[in-house]
Amino acid sequence: MRERLVLWAERLSVAGLAVLLATLPFWRHRVLVHRAGDPVFFEFHDVTLYTNDLAWFGAVGAWLLSRLLHRAPAKMRLGPWFVTGPLAGFVVLAYLGAPLAVDPLYAGYQGVRLLLLLGLYLLVLNLPLAQGANAWPLAAGLVIQAAVAVPQFVLGQSLGLQRLGEVAVKAGWPGASVVMVGEQRWLRAYGLAQHPNLLAGCLVAMLLVVIGYYLVQRRGRRLLLLITLAMGFGALLLTFSRAAWAGMFVGFGALLVLRVWAWRGGQGSPRWAGLGLLAAVLALITVGFVALNWTLLQPRLGLTSQGTEIRSVEARLMQVPAAVTLIRMRPLLGVGLGNYPTALYELARETVAAYPVYQPVYSVPLLVTAELGLLGGLLWVLLLLAPWLGLWLRRRRVRMTAWWAGLSGALLALLAVSFADFYVWSSHQGQLALWLVLGLWAREWSALASGKGVSAYG
Repeated sequence: MRERLVLWAERLSVAGLAVLLATLPFWRHRVLVHRAGDPVFFEFHDVTLYTNDLAWFGAVGAWLLSRLLHRAPAKMRLGPWFVTGPLAGFVVLAYLGAPLAVDPLYAGYQGVRLLLLLGLYLLVLNLPLAQGANAWPLAAGLVIQAAVAVPQFVLGQSLGLQRLGEVAVKAGWPGASVVMVGEQRWLRAYGLAQHPNLLAGCLVAMLLVVIGYYLVQRRGRRLLLLITLAMGFGALLLTFSRAAWAGMFVGFGALLVLRVWAWRGGQGSPRWAGLGLLAAVLALITVGFVALNWTLLQPRLGLTSQGTEIRSVEARLMQVPAAVTLIRMRPLLGVGLGNYPTALYELARETVAAYPVYQPVYSVPLLVTAELGLLGGLLWVLLLLAPWLGLWLRRRRVRMTAWWAGLSGALLALLAVSFADFYVWSSHQGQLALWLVLGLWAREWSALASGKGVSAYG
């Protein structure tokens, strides 16, 4: 009986993780505790339950239960210290600073979610799944988002899928995320995410991980994955997210460099045919997108002057001195995890008087430092740099497979985006994307450290 319970708990954790991967960008949610007051967006002060939280919490809970019931559970892998250390440090700092936070209740709530993210990281690090068990749910997620995002852009409005979490929006509505050419408004693709930028960030991570898996497949599976990648990449372009586009460029470049490095080190061919076909398809889609949407691209790329784009850039730049002000006010433990918008309103609203938008600063290094103090900022810098330094120092031992190269590209892409947007730290979907990729990356490193090689997990 005990063994059957362990088996079912393990199956539930695997199923929960698969559902979470497939629904990564989903925004379907319910506000559990509404806390009216400050002019701050509800996600930055309300207690909210997201639908895919159920898959996340269920997966972590079932995995912990399976370990508790198992008579001789496998030794817990903690991952590389330079990844696990900063992640655990964020949790510790979050709880230390919660009693002194500007909004202690919300800081405590965010601390619980951060602790559960650490549990998700450890689950991904330890659950012995084959690469396909992670890649195929992500591929399914790409198809789902593309199937919604493309019609949204073409029609200029949402598709009526609010029960799935789709934002109800039209290009002509105030507050809609659009690209403007003169007075004409074109809706950016939302998919089933809260905002086009959030959809784009998740798509970048999903694309790069699936590319790593695509490169080791043959014939029918490779063709199916190629179609999936083409759909996901097309949806990414239609978000018009400049930060995510840059992240995709950096991440894909890193993947190529790592595969060539492995090839030159005698670790097998990068599979030039598969890479070439993928590059050709992505290039063809990009050329078609540019040709069809050149007038829309010009204001997004700064080639023409457009009031909406100018105001967006100015509002982002204004947040930098505002963040510095908050850091100077509370350098040790910060203003509290998730408290940046509320702290900006209550402690330093004069710093954004021209654009009174109380939201996180669009720079995660500054945001982490403001919320968790100077030590939190240093831990983020360590997380930014240490994986690449570790790979360099162990370059003679590393067997850089296509799968690990894809994970490395996804990690670098998300970290690059963190300099231009806040969602990998402050938004539900962005947090999940980063911590999942970190867990998968750390799993490959742990297999290397154990001497089993990166194929230890199938």
